[in-house]
Amino acid sequence: MKATVIFGLGGEGFSTYSYLRAQSTEEAFLFVDDKPLTALSLEWQKIVSSDKLVQFLHSAEVTEVELRDCRIVKTPGIPPTHPVALLAQELQLEITSNTQLFFEYLQKNDPEIRTIGVTGTKGKSTTTALIHHVLTSAGLPALLAGNIGKPALDLVPQVDEMVHSGQRPIVILELSSHQLMDLPYSPEIAVVLDITPEHLDYYASFAEYTAAKSAICRYQSPEDLIIFNPTLQGARELAKLSPAKQLLFADTAKSDSDTALAAALDEDKVLSQGKTILSATKLPLTGRHQWLNALPSVIIGVHLGLADEQIAAALQSFRPLPHRLELVATHNEVKYYNDSQATTPEAAIAALRSFPKNSVVLIAGGSEKHVDLSAFSKEIMERGVLAVALFPPTGEAIREQIELYAGQLAKPKPDMQLVHSMPEAVQFARRYAKPNTTVLLSPACASFGIFKNYQDRGEQFRSEV
Repeated sequence: MKATVIFGLGGEGFSTYSYLRAQSTEEAFLFVDDKPLTALSLEWQKIVSSDKLVQFLHSAEVTEVELRDCRIVKTPGIPPTHPVALLAQELQLEITSNTQLFFEYLQKNDPEIRTIGVTGTKGKSTTTALIHHVLTSAGLPALLAGNIGKPALDLVPQVDEMVHSGQRPIVILELSSHQLMDLPYSPEIAVVLDITPEHLDYYASFAEYTAAKSAICRYQSPEDLIIFNPTLQGARELAKLSPAKQLLFADTAKSDSDTALAAALDEDKVLSQGKTILSATKLPLTGRHQWLNALPSVIIGVHLGLADEQIAAALQSFRPLPHRLELVATHNEVKYYNDSQATTPEAAIAALRSFPKNSVVLIAGGSEKHVDLSAFSKEIMERGVLAVALFPPTGEAIREQIELYAGQLAKPKPDMQLVHSMPEAVQFARRYAKPNTTVLLSPACASFGIFKNYQDRGEQFRSEV
């Protein structure tokens, strides 16, 4: 092998370089990114200038000469249609990832380490964090990484230290479709949440997006576990690919499964193996869809030997993640919720259903990801949303669809306004917010354009209110 190509110089790329450099001081690297070196962080610039075995090339400069006989470590999110990725495929080079290198490390160094992986279109981060919180609250040696913000290879020093001290770590990974795509490993315990259309600006079709997630369970063994909600078609279809033992969770109002539910939401009660362990109203989470996100942690807690009382206490002490139906302010009896992470119609619909009808002033819309927004627009009408501030370009389509449904339902449409900044959106929303109503940022769309990302959008909302 001539060199290792780190393709994509973000957080995962840095994690990969740090891990591989620690393994060998003699390995040569080629750094490749779509940005020029001067536009990268000072951290990357320092490495390029100080490590004599590192070369940097802008992606447009990469040719067959530089790539031949190299292996590629590709950052998630870089599409397989990228010219560098296509050239690597043409040359039949090994293409791997931070996540794959981590699984290979575990297999080589301690294959007995337990791994838990969580995927789904929405709810992954909350579910993953809940599992981690339940286990660590009970004193179990659980580690958290993946799409939730920490590259998997960053865990290696902690795993080594824990193993050397006689502990057996439990590694919990949030896994996105990009991280799972082409991954030849599955976790010992796979949690599959709802799979709905997403990233259709990246994948050619919903079927391709779903297939990218299949590694969450495709390589499991019969001794492994797969945890999913059988009322959700996407999760049910993925689970068919796994030979692992199935443990199910669901809302009892929607479940007609012949198999007993390992955990359930029965009205406002959280059940474990048919027995109530706490009231869902005691969960520090807003919305029934978020209550359902707590159920996999109940199942895993029981599987690992925790008592119901331990699980219930941990769930109640959980601190919700930001940008996920997060209550950020209350002024004059008006509550302001930041749900900026709701970048799909399904997530925003679930958010609207978390509040009484005729009580929400909505901020929605954003960048285009080629998903169908008609169900979301119809939900706005059916929930009696009081007014809607809409970010372009999708805001224009949402407005047109709301007007269409208003005519079909013979109902008055809410007041709507296209807005081009968060201050403008919040100013509009405040005109319609009365005591005992809610101002909800739940966009149903991505944030790029007006905002850097969903975090920036959420933080701007928090600052304005």
